[in-house]
Amino acid sequence: MSTIGCLSLTGCRASLALLERSSYPADEQLARLPGLLAASGADQLAVLSTCERTEFYAVWSGEPDHDGLVRTLAADRDLPYDAVDAATVRFSGADAVAHLFRVATGLESFVIGDADIVGQVRTAAELCRTAGVDGLELDRLMGAAISTSRRAHRRTSFERAGRSVGAAAVDAAAALNDGSLAGRRLLVVGAGQVAAAVVARAGEAGASVTVCNRTRRRAERFTAAGAEVVDLAQLGTCLAEADVVILGAAAPHPLIDRATIDAARGQGQERLLLLDLCLPRTVDPAVRGMPAVRLVDLADLRTMNLNDIGTLAEDAAIAGRIVEEQVERFVAWLAGRPAAEAVRRLRADSEAIARGELDVLRRTLPGEVYEQVERTLIRAVHKLTHGPTRRLVDAAEAGDQQLVELLTNLFGTSTEPVTDPVATANRIRAASV
Repeated sequence: MSTIGCLSLTGCRASLALLERSSYPADEQLARLPGLLAASGADQLAVLSTCERTEFYAVWSGEPDHDGLVRTLAADRDLPYDAVDAATVRFSGADAVAHLFRVATGLESFVIGDADIVGQVRTAAELCRTAGVDGLELDRLMGAAISTSRRAHRRTSFERAGRSVGAAAVDAAAALNDGSLAGRRLLVVGAGQVAAAVVARAGEAGASVTVCNRTRRRAERFTAAGAEVVDLAQLGTCLAEADVVILGAAAPHPLIDRATIDAARGQGQERLLLLDLCLPRTVDPAVRGMPAVRLVDLADLRTMNLNDIGTLAEDAAIAGRIVEEQVERFVAWLAGRPAAEAVRRLRADSEAIARGELDVLRRTLPGEVYEQVERTLIRAVHKLTHGPTRRLVDAAEAGDQQLVELLTNLFGTSTEPVTDPVATANRIRAASV
């Protein structure tokens, strides 16, 4: 029977530096997934890497091997095994399923009800599928997580409230600017999901928004929301004019450091607020020592109260119940997977006996009579096997492997697949004489 496991490394237990080194940008992840699967010893593998977490979801044909996942992550990221082991949490079976469903729904985010995380789960599923490291169980798991998130967000105010890390960053920026961003010059670096949330919330807050992105064409859609759009080459110019900068674009190296700020702003004492929402970080932490500059990174955001009370408790309870219901459905499906082959074997063996007898009758009965006998006998066999088949499925879902094996071979004498029904029937008949 297939088993599912999860290795979870999040900002709740790991330092930002460790989380940063453990992250997998999408373009790199696609190339590394086949090697990660081979090293882990799992049969299927998906990696969920966001600004808050790096998680491995794996499927094994036997018992889960979390130690293998720890070794794989540590070796691939050149990290000490003990450091990774101490910072990770392990989930197995239904607990692993529940964890992913809660993550996809936003119940495990530091912004409860985060609407962006489900898109990241979808990306993780697409990457493992493209890399060829998926399988039926993992595909079904990721799809069920996405479906669960949609159900929860339809029945709560999570989505209507625009709950996301990007929106929370704008709210935090307002709180750090005397409660208002009205008239402030806000620069957004990036053009993805985070940027979209930032632009929408900042526009509502009355800020003057500029979007700076590596590919200007991709950011043009933000002009409809009233934002000015420039390309990344103009970052220095924009930085000189900004009051608040929110960074949501992945980059292999920092986009802003002390030299960048000095070149853009000189020795001026006008305050600059930087909010870095990226992993790896795109603002050099050394800027914290600069006068009139305040840096807020993900670790800082995690300590701030970004969850307004409102209907949050009620929404979280509703979402939690939906997660529980969907976990039960998925676990029942997974438990019934071994029954599929067992049911096929049970029916094949019973039909083999019937067709063996029919083969004898074929030589003695007229064609029309034979066809009628054949239909009647096969129908009777199906009726006779209905009860054992239903009991077999129940046994599989209950984990009663002994009963599964007993019922699987109820009409057979071998555990080998049936390839020749007539020969099988003859063997069974000979054995019963």
